[in-house]
Amino acid sequence: MDIFTEWLLTTTTVLAVAVFLTITLYYMISLTRPNKPVPNFPPGPPKLPIIGNLHQIPTNKHRHEALWQLSKEYGPIMQIHIGSKHFLIISSPALAKQILKTQDHVFCSRELFRTTKQLTYNFVDIAFSPHSGHWREMRKLLVSEFMGPKRTKLSNHVLVTEMESIIRLLSSNLPNTEVNLSNMFLEIVKQMVCKVAFGSDYRRQPVKGPSWDVMLDEALELFNGSVGDSFPFLGFFIDQFTGWNRRLNDGFKNLDAYIDAIIDDHLKNNTEEISEEDKDFVHTLLDISSKENASDYRLNHADLKALVMDILVGGIDTTVVTLIWLMSEINKNPRVMKKLQSEIRNCTGKIEKVGEMDTTKMTYLKMVVKETLRLHAPAPLLVPHLSLSHTQIDGYDVFPGTAVLINAWGIARDTNIWGENAAEFYPERFENVEGDFGRDRFEMLPFGGGRRSCPAMNTAPANVEFVIACLVYWFDWELPNGMKSEELNMEDGGTLVLRKKVPLCLVPATKHKWVN
Repeated sequence: MDIFTEWLLTTTTVLAVAVFLTITLYYMISLTRPNKPVPNFPPGPPKLPIIGNLHQIPTNKHRHEALWQLSKEYGPIMQIHIGSKHFLIISSPALAKQILKTQDHVFCSRELFRTTKQLTYNFVDIAFSPHSGHWREMRKLLVSEFMGPKRTKLSNHVLVTEMESIIRLLSSNLPNTEVNLSNMFLEIVKQMVCKVAFGSDYRRQPVKGPSWDVMLDEALELFNGSVGDSFPFLGFFIDQFTGWNRRLNDGFKNLDAYIDAIIDDHLKNNTEEISEEDKDFVHTLLDISSKENASDYRLNHADLKALVMDILVGGIDTTVVTLIWLMSEINKNPRVMKKLQSEIRNCTGKIEKVGEMDTTKMTYLKMVVKETLRLHAPAPLLVPHLSLSHTQIDGYDVFPGTAVLINAWGIARDTNIWGENAAEFYPERFENVEGDFGRDRFEMLPFGGGRRSCPAMNTAPANVEFVIACLVYWFDWELPNGMKSEELNMEDGGTLVLRKKVPLCLVPATKHKWVN
């Protein structure tokens, strides 16, 4: 036997023994270990390679509607895959409560999409940033400084002044003058928000790019995300091919230039020379950014810009959308309009003016606002929540990094919850209904819930109530050109915010005068 043959036999024997011992050892160890449980994943539609369930979300249907239809087949908790992204879809109040309240500490973070990274200055805003100490400080700052007593008082004053001006304008154009209420509501809310946040009217044209309105509309569309967000490894190239990257860069550049203009305008003035009463929100942010606060948290320039962005993009459109839908619904439902008008006019009495506190007595008005938010929640799908650790929901395993989508639109129209008339505008359904939606109750979620709920969930409805009370008190409204109420177009559009597709145009036919 030559040396090579001897070496080969020896080596083969050693390898065989090694393999045998390895297999034996692995088998013995596996016997001593407890069996690893097989994960119990939620049900869901079968997926295709690469695209997942993308083919089951048709482009000719809203995402929330498509997901609602799938949930009827697979249940109130289901999983779907869009590209390489794994989503948990929640479509019931009980399970929404699990996500937003019972296990809020597990599902309080956000998915990090490439698109939102740029728009939020690297995830330092409030709506889209992951859960962290930084996020808590930013939210606390927004709530205390922008929604605190001082600025709430200013906001109310601006709104009253603006509505008095609107009433005079509408009165001077009577009778039979058609009014685009969609545009009017946008101007009212912009004036209120800009005055409180920026100290003056910033409705002028941006420094660069398109008009103010087009700039903000484009920002909202960009926040919807892109196809590339679902395919992280190829996302950049997909978005480059579709033109999304250029659109994102242009949209961000326009928004960023406008925010820079606001901040630069404030920097020209020495904030130390401005009285506390005259300081707006941006002045306060600049003060905070120049020194450490009690919690040793310092606001940097990116944080400041992200807060301004949150106010511009998130603080205006949702209130405008609610006002438009409410006026649309009460003009489509004359019974509701008549009952609402009667309450408002009886509550104000001989004063011939709607006061700030009058709306607190208008119980039917509050029902009308709630019913509008139920049928037309600004966000049909809540911004995705991200799980931070392994947990179970309804007996199903949910692993870290799972994005959770709550179908607020579907929950609010579920006939099992709201009855057979769930699709009908019927404010009386809220009579004697107690509790706060998003805190104690989860049958509707117009402002989300839990620690990631909308900071304006208390102030926004009050603003809507006052605007509607003024318009319904002073004027009898009609549809233009002899249109019947059932002919009013109620088609909606949009993804992040669900808007009325066709602008709302009405005629203030007669002006109310109180008669004893």
